[in-house]
Amino acid sequence: MHAEPDPQVAAAATPCQAVDARLQPLLAFESAHSFWNNSLFAACRAGTLTKADFQFVFAQYYLYSKNFTRYLSGLMANLDDDLLRSRLSQNLWEEGGGAAPEKRHAQIFRNFLRGGLGIDIAAIEFASCTKLFVDQFLANCIQRDAQHASAFLSLGTEGIVARMYSILVEGLRKAGVAEEHLEFFHIHIACDDDHAATLHDILCSFREKPEWERMCRKALDLSLCLRRDFFDALMNELARRRIDGHLQRIQAKQSLLTKDIDEARLRFLPAQRSAAPMYANKVEAMNIDFTVDRAPFPAEVIDARVVRIPPHKNNERHKHAHETVFYFVSGTGRVMVDDRWIAVEPGACVFVPRWAVHQSQNQGDTEMVILAITDFYLTGKAFLGDYESTARMKRS
Repeated sequence: MHAEPDPQVAAAATPCQAVDARLQPLLAFESAHSFWNNSLFAACRAGTLTKADFQFVFAQYYLYSKNFTRYLSGLMANLDDDLLRSRLSQNLWEEGGGAAPEKRHAQIFRNFLRGGLGIDIAAIEFASCTKLFVDQFLANCIQRDAQHASAFLSLGTEGIVARMYSILVEGLRKAGVAEEHLEFFHIHIACDDDHAATLHDILCSFREKPEWERMCRKALDLSLCLRRDFFDALMNELARRRIDGHLQRIQAKQSLLTKDIDEARLRFLPAQRSAAPMYANKVEAMNIDFTVDRAPFPAEVIDARVVRIPPHKNNERHKHAHETVFYFVSGTGRVMVDDRWIAVEPGACVFVPRWAVHQSQNQGDTEMVILAITDFYLTGKAFLGDYESTARMKRS
């Protein structure tokens, strides 16, 4: 008599074409998951992260990357079938660089950190959100059963690598990181389809178990949610760190008034004109004509500017992240704040909330002079992206 073939071994021996139809709903679920809308990816697509921003992001990601073989090893330890383990060992062999340990993926990532981003790896301090993410990832691979771990790692981890790293590479290029330093990402974009196929086959070996698809979807969702929350937490931490110096000086009761600051930097007359305004624009077709000067105050939260608009002209319609209080030194006219118009005259004050579209129009026969007090020095640091591009009209 011939022994009946083991269904798990048969499924592991070749790619699981027989159950591709059962994988499709899971792959569709992954493709449409909210993970792909995380704030880090949005910033990469928009090109709003600097090289310094990526230094923080990938210094944190290093803890995840250097532990990757532990995730695969956790799944391997929980697999009963030796053939499945042998196939997974090939993934581990390639992750470890094969016969060239210096080519192991963790080392190539370290090369990227040092050469591409100038990071001192020994000086990295991991944030609490990073430690939590890696701990949760390890627990799902080591402490859960093989079916859960295989779905967690195949559909929710290896299966997303090419698309995920392509987005990160887009952001890195826009931040000015040289192509020669992106080897780690190109390797994974090119080769991890094979790694994902191995893990998919391991996952498919459990296809006869009750509620296979529901359990797979649950593990997949958990993997993507953990990574989404981690990426969002990194972006929140990045914004906090940008203003951390401000907060520390406030709590330390540290004055910004130092001996090298003279009276000229503490006193400013709006009537004074700068030889070189910080910003100016003139577009006859849109009746735009104005200049902006900045007061020299040694501030790190408030920013004082003087806007000058000639008679019967206006400035641009624009919006920005900072709040603004306009004090009208001279001139009469009106200010648009979103969908309302406010009449102004000398001595009037108008408040413009953040992100409200606004414009000042000089309807009189004398120059309009506006003292604009904003919190730009705070929001300008906290805002992730090209601040000026949000606040000014794009010039052709």
